[in-house]
Amino acid sequence: MYIAKPTKQQLAWHDWELGVLIHYCMEIYRPELKGNWFKTVRVREALDPKTIHPKNLEPEQWVRSAAALGAKYAVLVANHGTGFSLWNTKVNDFSIAHTDWRSGGGDICREFVDACRKYGLKPGFYYSIVCNGYYDINNDEPQDYRGSKYRQYLECVEAQLKELWSQYGELAEIWFDGGVIPPEQGGLDLTPLLLKYQPNAICFQGPGDYPHNVRWVGNEDGLAPENCWATTNAGEARYDGTVNDEQSGTGDPDGKYYRPAETDMPNRTHEAFGGGWAWQPNEEHLRFSPEQLLDCYIRSVGRNSNLLLGMAIGTDGSFQDEEQFARFGALIRETFGSPAALVENPVPKAGKVTVSLRENQPVKFVVIREEISEGQHIRGFRVCADGQCVYESECVGHKRIIPLNNICADLITVEITKSAGNVSIRDIAVYG
Repeated sequence: MYIAKPTKQQLAWHDWELGVLIHYCMEIYRPELKGNWFKTVRVREALDPKTIHPKNLEPEQWVRSAAALGAKYAVLVANHGTGFSLWNTKVNDFSIAHTDWRSGGGDICREFVDACRKYGLKPGFYYSIVCNGYYDINNDEPQDYRGSKYRQYLECVEAQLKELWSQYGELAEIWFDGGVIPPEQGGLDLTPLLLKYQPNAICFQGPGDYPHNVRWVGNEDGLAPENCWATTNAGEARYDGTVNDEQSGTGDPDGKYYRPAETDMPNRTHEAFGGGWAWQPNEEHLRFSPEQLLDCYIRSVGRNSNLLLGMAIGTDGSFQDEEQFARFGALIRETFGSPAALVENPVPKAGKVTVSLRENQPVKFVVIREEISEGQHIRGFRVCADGQCVYESECVGHKRIIPLNNICADLITVEITKSAGNVSIRDIAVYG
């Protein structure tokens, strides 16, 4: 039986579990302009770098906030839909280096990477290929991928990607929002570039033949499907990420590609500016509460996915939701810091593993982690409290968090009801 297996890079990525997606987007400086103007050449007049004055911009503050959250990795939106670059690119003059930040010539990407290494986070970069207002590449309109305009645009893209991938050391994750156009359809041949400059990076929606890809979960709501398989066949493992796609999130237990799902969401609700990804004043009431974020954590990290939480950066360059992150991080540690019982590397007997508690007590969560270095083998399981079945489902994978709503029990039993090949369990934890 064929079972797709993770690369060692994908296996490590699973253990990161929680990351941030840092959005310092230029649209925040022109909130009065409506529609998708920022995806068009209008940005050249509307966003003159000389008019941008982020007087409180300190990338270390962003990373410090992510560290307080407990994030293990951080992805900086280095180039969003406007085409504005957060590093001192030599390709054009539409970048942070042409503002008065750091008296001109500043490089946010450099300071971000340095801060990540200081605080122990793994750095990554987001780069939008499918949309770039500066070059008038609007992904809302059809593009002639073989035409001279697009070919010239790709020359600029390639030059900028070489800058990003070669100047800042090893990157943990590279994000392609909206995916990439395959070379056979007129897009860049990205795999050779990745293998040359960043051969160990995880790629979100990267080229199909790149070995360390992860896929989009299919929404921006912090919600993975109840059964979110790390393997997939759908669309030959390519998703453009522009419309909700439940099939993308679910995957396929028998899929031939190992492409685990990453769940992304903004730190403010979709009613906020830019769908919650971008900052505007007087929207503090639209922040998600720590309790809401914990629910998203359980429904993403607890469903065999990673959670990437957005950070909306303000017009002054600061992250103004530090308290939200600190409180959410404290809530995660309070909830999942010390298990009431933990069994490591258990060997199921007749398909069952029983965890004994010290006394009859309320159980809030049972957490199961499958040993997935050889792929996912568990295809069905149930959880019993003192012999009574209280939960039944299919997928475990890297981590499955099962809420039990304070059911009182002395014994918690996990039973494997269906499998493909031999099952190995990393551990089972019970939280009261």
